[in-house]
Amino acid sequence: MLYESVKTRVDMSFDSFENALKDWDVVPLEQKNEIIGAVILKKNEIHVGYGKKPTASIIRHIRKTLANIINQFGSAITIIDSKNEKGLNFCQRLGFVTTEINGGLVHMKCERCNYV
Repeated sequence: MLYESVKTRVDMSFDSFENALKDWDVVPLEQKNEIIGAVILKKNEIHVGYGKKPTASIIRHIRKTLANIINQFGSAITIIDSKNEKGLNFCQRLGFVTTEINGGLVHMKCERCNYV
């Protein structure tokens, strides 16, 4: 489901995508007993994606994971394509702030989740 959320923005096959994430932890996002996406984690780096559009807010699903990262590492980081306006807005609502823009990528950091 995570691949479904990014396949139009990344130039790689599912097998390559799966191999690139082999060292990442995956937390499924569930809604109505169905997996609709995932949160992937590597140390304090976090990314969220869903292949099936949520019918309700997914923030409650992410809140605990994000709080755990911030408690363990002091902050969470993520990287968003600068053209991904929905992703950028979502991260800002969570409490991420831009730390750098480089090569079309927006690097963001969160030291306190707005929903924790």
